[in-house]
Amino acid sequence: MKIDTDCPECLMHRGFIETRKATSEPRKRLKTSIAMLKAIVENLKPDAVPGVIGTIREEVIGRETGNNDLYAVDKRESNTQALSLLPGLRDKITGTQSNVERFRLASRLSAIGNLIEFDILGYSVRLDQLEAQIQQVEFGIDNSDSALELSKSSKNVMLLTDNAGEIAFDILLVEELKRIGLSVTVAVKNAPIMNDATLEDALQVGMNKVADNVITTGQACVGLLYDDTSPEFRQVLDKMDLIVAKGMGHYETMTERNWNQPILHVLIAKCRPVASSLGIMRGQGAILLRRPKV
Repeated sequence: MKIDTDCPECLMHRGFIETRKATSEPRKRLKTSIAMLKAIVENLKPDAVPGVIGTIREEVIGRETGNNDLYAVDKRESNTQALSLLPGLRDKITGTQSNVERFRLASRLSAIGNLIEFDILGYSVRLDQLEAQIQQVEFGIDNSDSALELSKSSKNVMLLTDNAGEIAFDILLVEELKRIGLSVTVAVKNAPIMNDATLEDALQVGMNKVADNVITTGQACVGLLYDDTSPEFRQVLDKMDLIVAKGMGHYETMTERNWNQPILHVLIAKCRPVASSLGIMRGQGAILLRRPKV
């Protein structure tokens, strides 16, 4: 996905917020802001990918301030809040008789977990009101039925996580994929970037007790930049029959590459450019199955 007219403002908006999170020293804030803006401007081109520029922005802020874990407290709170909702959400799935409905509900709840995001221009979430927000999500795209049929003929699936907190909701989808008979590998970032899930978050929510394997991508970036991942990760990824990619960052970056495997994008379109690219309304959910190009 290429940048849209809203992207420059959004990239800078989050950059300024994160700079204030990263340091309280006025001179360092100014120096960081200047470096961050310069990096964004230098990389703003019509064919640029927002997730790539976002990654560059994060690298600059971390380098200039020495602080690479800006959302540590938010992430722990997100995990705690999401875990408190998990038993009730799981009961809704187990109370559904149809396998099709079970999978659809698990996919939708995994997507709804993508509500947990911070500092996006024009978007906000309150963790203490998360349960109420869950009830309000509508889906503009739902290919979960097709994804279920594809899953039945697959053996190995990888779930690329997005945010902390959200990863607890992903447990529900992992459980359903395993129920179908798949081996599920969950991949997290190898180091903090924004509020993305790392191995620490996977352990906090207990993903290691559910998935067959939890690994890292070997990189800390917005979405997934295949060529920059670790060789060990690519070796595992290339053997997968299906990839479940959570969140907007994965949609932005992974739609720029031709994949040998089908990709199931599971997300909430929290900004206009992503919603426009998907052909849905901002705030709607999407469960989009993309098959390899022939």
